[in-house]
Amino acid sequence: MKHLLGSAFLLAAITAPAYAQTSSGTLDAAGATQQLKTLLALPFANDLVGASKVQRFAWIEKRNGVRNILVSDAGAAPKQITHYTQDDGTDIWGLALSPDGSTVAYVEGGDPEYPDDPSPNPDLKPVETRQLVHVISASGKDTIVGEGCNPTFSSDGKMIAYSRKGTLYLGAVGKEIKPVLTQRGSIISLQWSPDKTRLLFTLDRDTHSIIGFWSVKESKVSFLDPALAQDMQPEFSPDGHAVAFVRTHTPVTYHKNKDARFWSLQIYNLDTGKNRTVWTPSAGRGAKFWSTEGSGLLWADNTHVLFPWEGSGWLRVCSVAIDGGQNVPTCLTPDQAEVSSYRLSADRKALFYTSNAGNVDKWHAWQVGLDGAHATRLSNSADMETDLAVAGNDVAVIAANANQPAHVVVLAKGQSPKIPVDPQLPSSVHLVTPQDVQFKSADGIKVHGQLFRPAGTQSDKHPALVFVHGGPHRQMLAAFNSMGYYSNAYAMNQTLAEQGYVVLSVNYRSGTGYGEAFRNAPEIGRAGASEYRDVLAGATYLKTLSDVDPHRIGIWGGSWGGYLTALALARNSDVFRSGADFHGVHDMTRTDKMGLSPSENKAAHDLEWQSSPVANIAHWHAPVLLVHGDDDYNVEFSQSTLLARMLSEQGVNYEEHSFPNERHAFLRMQDWLTAYQWTNAFLARTLKDSQP
Repeated sequence: MKHLLGSAFLLAAITAPAYAQTSSGTLDAAGATQQLKTLLALPFANDLVGASKVQRFAWIEKRNGVRNILVSDAGAAPKQITHYTQDDGTDIWGLALSPDGSTVAYVEGGDPEYPDDPSPNPDLKPVETRQLVHVISASGKDTIVGEGCNPTFSSDGKMIAYSRKGTLYLGAVGKEIKPVLTQRGSIISLQWSPDKTRLLFTLDRDTHSIIGFWSVKESKVSFLDPALAQDMQPEFSPDGHAVAFVRTHTPVTYHKNKDARFWSLQIYNLDTGKNRTVWTPSAGRGAKFWSTEGSGLLWADNTHVLFPWEGSGWLRVCSVAIDGGQNVPTCLTPDQAEVSSYRLSADRKALFYTSNAGNVDKWHAWQVGLDGAHATRLSNSADMETDLAVAGNDVAVIAANANQPAHVVVLAKGQSPKIPVDPQLPSSVHLVTPQDVQFKSADGIKVHGQLFRPAGTQSDKHPALVFVHGGPHRQMLAAFNSMGYYSNAYAMNQTLAEQGYVVLSVNYRSGTGYGEAFRNAPEIGRAGASEYRDVLAGATYLKTLSDVDPHRIGIWGGSWGGYLTALALARNSDVFRSGADFHGVHDMTRTDKMGLSPSENKAAHDLEWQSSPVANIAHWHAPVLLVHGDDDYNVEFSQSTLLARMLSEQGVNYEEHSFPNERHAFLRMQDWLTAYQWTNAFLARTLKDSQP
C-alpha cells in the first residue's frame, strides 16, 4: 500500500500549471523555470536510519526546499516530527534513533562536512547561525541540548552523548548534558559499548587520528595503541570486550611501489589492554584502504569481522577470523561488482547490501547468509536501490527511478514492499527515459554514460551538452540520484532535454562503480587529467548521433565537473562552443609536499600546472558562465575569481554570478533554481540560438 504525507503534495501535483512551449514543442524559458521548480520541490529522502529493537525507520525529507524528519513504523504512513517551514538553507543531519525508536536526536544547522567551522548563513540572517543538537522525546517535545554534532544513544536509550570539536558531552536523556572531556583535535565518531560503561571515539588531529574511549564510571580517557597513522572506523565487538579498527597510512608519492601496503585490520583487547594486527592485505590491488561513506567494520560474532576490500579490484564485503590463525578473508559479495551500503541483520546471520552485480549501471538491494548461502535480491523492483538501513527485522532502502526522486521503500520479509511517501510527477511534467550508453576514449578506455534525448523526431539537428559530475568519486545513473546535489543535476538534465538539447552525462575515469582500476586510473586529476580524454570522447560520441548538430556542442558541470568544464573550454574551444562552470577548480597547483625532493616537487608542480585549465587560457575563446557560493569550504572561492581575472585579460566573453554566504552544494532550493535559470538563459544565447 502506498501513502502520501497528507494531501498538500497531491494537490500541488493536480493543480500544477501547463508549461509554456515553443512552436517546436520544446519548453520555453518560462516553461523550463516552472518544470525545474516542480522537480526541485519534489520530496527527496536521505539520511535513513532504523531503530535496532523495533520496526521503526526515520529519515530526513526535503520538500520544496524545506527539510523535516519523518518517522514510519514498518512502512506505514509517516509522522512528521519536526516543523520547519522555510527554504532558508538550514540543514538537518546527524539523525539518530534510540534502540526502541521512542527518542530521536538530530543536528540543526552547520555543515556535516565541516562541523567544526562556522555555521553557514545562506539566507543572510542578521544574527549568527549555530549548529544545534536536538532531542525529540516520545511525547514529541523538541529540546535543544547544546551545540555540536554526532548525537549517539546508549544501548538502553537512557543516555546520550555528542561532541563539539574536541569536547565530549554526556548525560541522561531529558536531563542536563555536560562536557566531560576536552582534547586537542576533533571528535569525528562516537559509539557506546554494549554495557554502557564506555564511549568509543575517533580523535582527528590532521596529521594522524587516534582512537580512544571514555570510561563513564571512572571519568577517565584511554587511547587504543596510538600510532603514527590514521586510525579509523572503530567498532565494539558484540560482547564489548574488544574493538576492531582500521589503521591506514597515506602514500606520499604518485609512484606505485609493487611491495607497498598501506593499511591493516587491528583488534584491541579491552581486558588485557593489548593490540594486535590480525590481517594486512597483500601488495597490489586493495593495498590502499577504500570504503563508501557511512560504511565500515561489522562484527559477525565475537570472532569474525566484516570489512570492505578491493583485493579483486572491486569493492566487496569480506570476513576474516581474528583467532590468530592464517586469517584468510572470505568475500561475501560477488566479484566484478561493487557495494555501496551494507548492514547486518538483527541476528547477525545475514548481510544486507546494495550492489551493481550483474550490471554495473544498475544498483539493487541483496541479502546473503554469512554461512556462504547464495545471494538473493531483496525486491524485484527495477528502481535504483543505493542505500539501506535495518530496523528490527525489517530492511528499508533508498530507491529512485527515472521519474521519482529518492524515497524510502520498506522491505518486510513475506510482505509486499511499502512506500511511506510516494513522490509522483504532476501530469504536466513529461520526462524522457535516459538511455545507458557506452563509448571508447581515444586511449581505449570504455566509458559509460546516460543519454537524454528530446522527445519527438530524431531527424532534427539538436544542440547538445556533455554533463560532467563532480567528486570525482561519483557515478551517475539513468535515474534521479540518491545524493541531493546530483538529484538536482538530473532534474536539470531532464529540463535541458525538454528544451531541445541532447544531453550526455559522462561517467569518466576516476569515478566509482566500475572497479578500482577505473577509479585509480593512471594520470588522473593533478597527475595529468587523463579523465578529460573521456569527456572529449563524449563530445566525439555526440557527433556520431544523427540528431546532434556537431557545431553546437556545449558542456556543463560542478565542482570537479566545473574543473573539467573549464579544462574543456580551455583546451578545446573548437569542440565545445560554450559551457557552464559551477564552483570549479582552475589552478591545480599545490604547495610543496614533505617527503619529496626539490626536483620531485618541481616535477609534480609542473604536472599540476599542465593539468590546470588556466595553463591553456591562451587557447580559450568559448563563452562561459561562472557560478560560485562565496562561503565554499570545498573549493576556494578564489578559484573562480582567479579565472574571471584571467578571462578578462584574454578578452573572453563570460558571465559571472556569486551567492553570498552559500556553500559548495547550495543549501537553498531557490539558489539552485536561480543558478539553473542563469544556465538556461546563457546556453540559449551562446549555444542553442547561436550560429556556426
